Amino acid sequence: MKYLLRFSILIMAFCLINHTSLSQVSKIRENVENDDKNSSSKTESSTSISDSEDMSFGESILAEIFFGIIKGISIITVEAQKQVLSDLDKHPNLISVETGIDYGTDFNTLIFNPSLRVNWGIFASDMRYSLIHDYSGSLCTFDWQMAVLRIPIDKIKLNYGIGFTSLSDPPATYFESSIGVDAHLYNNKLNLISCYRWTQKKTEERFRQEFKMTADFQLLNNKNIKLSPMIGITYQNYFKEDEFLMFNIGIKIRFSGD
Repeated sequence: MKYLLRFSILIMAFCLINHTSLSQVSKIRENVENDDKNSSSKTESSTSISDSEDMSFGESILAEIFFGIIKGISIITVEAQKQVLSDLDKHPNLISVETGIDYGTDFNTLIFNPSLRVNWGIFASDMRYSLIHDYSGSLCTFDWQMAVLRIPIDKIKLNYGIGFTSLSDPPATYFESSIGVDAHLYNNKLNLISCYRWTQKKTEERFRQEFKMTADFQLLNNKNIKLSPMIGITYQNYFKEDEFLMFNIGIKIRFSGD
């Protein structure tokens, strides 16, 4: 815990030194609206071109090869899932449900992130609600990494996920991908989790890029329920114009059968 306390003090000091960010949530909202309009006009023009073109013989062959590769990957994945589930004692939290809540701030902006994650062998699904707020307004998103592939290597898991992020005001949806690394140390009591997320481009720039790194330490283990306080840092960049670097604190609860 001493190391976690020192880490949090250093991060808070860093945020205080770098709190001169002039990023505004209202600018992000305007960029989302403009991005959606530009994307719609671009889609209409590309649709009119594609309607007049038929798939060539070469393209159909490539499509068959592609679907063959997908089928092969599916078979390998199913076998890997069977192998991992047959050795649950070797890898922590392979079958579990994780819920958490954390706050982040750079002393100009506040971010609020309740989350829910379901793990089943080498697969997972991760949902969260994200609220970012400053003096210019608020921006809310629902982020769902629908399918996350986890590769367990000893005490480390490599993650790759695909999903979407959706905004209600202004209304917009972006496909989002993620990569990350989880490390479980000291008999799984200390968990270091890092994740990079990025949205697909609709026009010129990405809606959001995010890097988040957290450390949580298990304080309570009541049978299959584990309670862990968490600290971390979050970096977000919107449309390459507005960026935030925030210090996070929160708590995680894990329900597992291992």
